[in-house]
Amino acid sequence: MEKTEWTGQMPMKRRKKMFPFGFLVLGLFLLSLVTVSMPGCKGAPPEERTADKPKVSTSQYLRSLFEDDPESWKEFERIQAEFRTGKHSLAIGELRQLMKRSPEAPWVEAAEFYLAQAWMLLRKQGPALRQIDLFLDRYPTSPLIPRALISKGQIHLAMGKQHAATDAESRVGEEYLRKAEEIFRQVQKNTPNDPVVQAEAGYHLGEVYGALQDPNRAREAFRKVADAYPDTPYAGKALYGLAGVLLGEADLEGAGRTFGEIEERYPKTRLADKATKKLEGIRLAGSQAPPLQIKQWIGEPPPEGEGFEGKVTLLSFWAIWCPHCTRNIPNMERLRETYAERGVSVVGITREKEGYGVEKVKEYIDSHPMSYPTGVDEDGKTSEELAVSSIPCVVVVDPKGRISWHGHPDYLTDRVIEVLLKRSS
Repeated sequence: MEKTEWTGQMPMKRRKKMFPFGFLVLGLFLLSLVTVSMPGCKGAPPEERTADKPKVSTSQYLRSLFEDDPESWKEFERIQAEFRTGKHSLAIGELRQLMKRSPEAPWVEAAEFYLAQAWMLLRKQGPALRQIDLFLDRYPTSPLIPRALISKGQIHLAMGKQHAATDAESRVGEEYLRKAEEIFRQVQKNTPNDPVVQAEAGYHLGEVYGALQDPNRAREAFRKVADAYPDTPYAGKALYGLAGVLLGEADLEGAGRTFGEIEERYPKTRLADKATKKLEGIRLAGSQAPPLQIKQWIGEPPPEGEGFEGKVTLLSFWAIWCPHCTRNIPNMERLRETYAERGVSVVGITREKEGYGVEKVKEYIDSHPMSYPTGVDEDGKTSEELAVSSIPCVVVVDPKGRISWHGHPDYLTDRVIEVLLKRSS
């Protein structure tokens, strides 16, 4: 049997029950529409740019699968609503019941696709991968194949990052990341006339190269998406990713220009608001850091108290209710241990919140490996003066008390520390 172009896997035997002839004709017609590029898409050959062949969206295709079963469509719409409200576990159970009721219905394709997405959103990577591979095998010519492959690539990307974070010396993380790169490139190759899919795959390639610590290729991938597909939802995200890469190289000037580009190109959007807040922090670079306003120290306070004397200080703003913050603590510990002898210290700063007072913070610190001191920010005054509008966030202060770096800790790489140490010597 011949291998499929999309998956490289052997498709399963056709089900014995035949679909109605009318549905078969409709399916073939819809499939032909999906391959048509949108009018005026960049990179499409002139003869493909026709305005009289509308592109069928994912939602339209899903709806077409339920054409002969409106009752099941209503139930599927309700399950979709559960997705939007984050009830993914509930959706899994209901999707299974729906498929069990009519296992041979055409719309089972849609249910199986959503089942894979539900496992993925629950971060159940094993079940998600198995469901995606099952979908790719059963529906090798489905217009949903690019979406399924992108999901598969995202899972490999997440697994690669996870392994790289827990064991930097292991090759397992890199293997997952290389597999993700292969999948995203496959998607781009097979969807040359779909700008949205091209942009999404390109954006994730930028993430892959960032995780592989290949900033040159990451910058190239993000910039290509931003410039070649400016009208897609991924252009602004690519610029945001590009700014992160630049922060990871201690290029605050370049990151600032890129955040400014987001403001200019996508004004009055949530992404522009986030970029504006990031710019507020970056613009503090070079200015004198204000004294810390700490209500209470948990554990031993830093020797220098609330000032900055002769050290490169990493001010880590975090909270125990913030999962991204707690996942970042081991990396802050690693940076402290690696660079302590070269004059780098870490100071944690947190804020009280209803249900998360000082005692809760103490309990957390006592049960987790966290050797650096943590101060409770007095009414958020320190956060406000240092333009920390979201957490986690790290503000780096040089030995002379000047702010030298401001951003998300994911971008506080060893390269950044080395550059900042060199500048402060």
